[in-house]
Amino acid sequence: MNRGTEPRTIGFVGNSNSGKTTLLEELIPVLAARGLAVATVKYASHGFEADCPGKDSHRLYTSGAQAVAVISDSQIATFERRDAQHSASLEEALATLPDGLDLVLVEGFAWEPIPRLILVPPDSMTRREHRESGPVLRVIRVPESAPGEKPVFSADIVHSIATEIIAWLQRQPFSDRKEHAPVSLSQFRCA
Repeated sequence: MNRGTEPRTIGFVGNSNSGKTTLLEELIPVLAARGLAVATVKYASHGFEADCPGKDSHRLYTSGAQAVAVISDSQIATFERRDAQHSASLEEALATLPDGLDLVLVEGFAWEPIPRLILVPPDSMTRREHRESGPVLRVIRVPESAPGEKPVFSADIVHSIATEIIAWLQRQPFSDRKEHAPVSLSQFRCA
């Protein structure tokens, strides 16, 4: 589907442990099966350890290298040191992604003014900052789950979200500029 242009971005926002990653795990293969080249960007508010201690690349990084790139025939990864005072930027993360993508699903970055789906746990309300920071495509009521268990999204919900995303993509004008197309709040729907 990609026409050699910047991929469109859609955010998935919600409280911590609201099921964002779980939903994306279900949604990505459905979108890929429908012919989309999909990437994700995740905001890790508590930091992360991307490499495995004891591996050569980790040893090189912990020895003080400013950056380490690891490449094989099927994958590439770069680990780069960042100033702790430097704020995480969605634009910076998007710039690291390869060409040829149709869609980037963004987990977190709730403050960014991008179109979004809001995940809301049972018996909760949407948070103001989630509603007001960017255009809302859909509010998804997260299915109830046992404490400590991941929510289970029905195949019908996952497929309906995929269908809505593809329809949204088809309505967006393509350009070579990095800007996010505005979305009308009249598209607001609850699952």
